[in-house]
Parts: sequence; C-alpha cells; structure tokens
Amino acid sequence: MKTLIALIGCGSIGTEIIKSIKNGEIPHAKAVAIVDTREHAVEEVLDKLNIRDIQIFSDFQDFLSSSLFSFVDIIVEAASQMAVRNYGKKILEFGKKFLVLSTGVFADPILLTEFVTLADEKNAKIVIPTGAIAGIDMIRSVKKNLTSLSITTTKNPVALSGAPFFNSSKIKSERIATKTLLYEGSAEDAILMFPANVNVAVTLALAGIGLKRTLVRVIADPDIKINQHEILASGNFGDIHIIVRNNPMVENPRTSMLAALSAIESLRNLCYDTFRIGS
Repeated sequence: MKTLIALIGCGSIGTEIIKSIKNGEIPHAKAVAIVDTREHAVEEVLDKLNIRDIQIFSDFQDFLSSSLFSFVDIIVEAASQMAVRNYGKKILEFGKKFLVLSTGVFADPILLTEFVTLADEKNAKIVIPTGAIAGIDMIRSVKKNLTSLSITTTKNPVALSGAPFFNSSKIKSERIATKTLLYEGSAEDAILMFPANVNVAVTLALAGIGLKRTLVRVIADPDIKINQHEILASGNFGDIHIIVRNNPMVENPRTSMLAALSAIESLRNLCYDTFRIGS
C-alpha cells in the first residue's frame, strides 16, 4: 500500500522531494497534493517532470476541506515558518504525520508545547529532519552530558541577504568585502535575525541543551561559494567536532542541497522502516 504525501510549498526543496518520489527513491510513497499560492509555478514544475496526477491547491483551507485530505498520511512543510504556524495545528488535529522543515518556528516554546501536546492527544507525529547539518543523533544521545554546544554558520553574503539582521545593522550584505562576524549569541535570538538561514541552529539546540544555552555564530564570507556549519560540543563524554560544507541549491542559495536530501531521507524512514540505521 502506498503512503500518500502532500506538500506545503513547491520551491527548491519541494521540487526535489517530488522528483525523488517520481523516481521511486522513496519506497511506497506517492505524492498526491501540493499546496502553494504560486499555482502557475507549480504547474510548470509538474509539467517539466511530466507529472499529471498531483492535485494543486492554492489555498490550504480548500485542501483541508477536500476529500483528498482525509486520505493523506504525511504532510511536508517546505514553505516557511508562517506556514507551520498557520496550518500546523489543523494538520495535527487530524492525526497526520507532519514533517517540518522550517524548524526555526519551534524557537517559540509556547508553540512547541502546544504542538507536542496536540500531537500526543491526536496520535499525530511531528518529524524534524536533520537538515543541512550532521550529528544530530549523536547530540541527542549525549544531551544530558553536555556542558557546551555551539554552531558557527558561514555563508556568502548573497545567501544571507534579506535577513532581518540587516534592517537594524550598519552592515549591509551587498557591501561585505571581507570575512565578517555578523552575530554571536543564543540560538533563541539568532533565529529572529536570520530566520531563513539558521533553522539548523534551532534543530541542534532542541536536540541538545536548549535555545538559550546553544551558542550561534553567523559569518558572512564573500570568498566562499558553499554553506558551512561547524558544530562543537563538549561534556564528560569528551568532545564532538563536526564540519559540514554544503553546496547551496542553484535555485535558492539560502538553502543547502543537504537540507533537501535530509527531508527525502526522513520520508524514506516514515514510508519504509523495515531496516533503519540511526533515528
């Protein structure tokens, strides 16, 4: 039996997920619906992929009211934190599995508690992929033993442009000519200033010692073409040092290709869990 999947958002990551399902890379999976206000853009994507059997909804409420919604097993958010806020509770109320990519939204502890409580009541499930970093399984396993946890994210200024940080800073992304430390502080504050760039910091913090105690550094470097994340963790178990150097997606330099691959692997685990390595 096929696991039926719907996507909220069909940008660069959503498109990669659709490709993987079409190519049979996610066993037992079938994409049946896409919710996206850019209906014409989604039609173009599906036309290029020669896909004719996915229904497009430009309004989430229309999708929620449709007969198709009741049959969907997994809903993937690949749009924005706002999409999680606006639609997440409705998804969980119907007992669906909800794969969330814009994990920065869970920097709000009240929202996180509400979602987890609702999921528990309705036998739903919230799944957060590893994203564009590595070692989340390891961090989770030592979380009670951690004394320090940090992540340093380095990106080209182009990938950081448009972040709220620049609205109140004298530094302007288009004028950065040398490697520059833009931010150093908690994950809790970092996600407010770089909501499209440091979702991984929130994922790491939730896996480890929390948003207030997880240190985040954001560096702009005009000489790099990759997105780099460096994780340092220490405790009575020893030390962990992980460096991930990701190629950004061509269509969206703010997002690493690894983020899409991580979402695809999470869907594999949800659709086919007969044999699994790690969580």
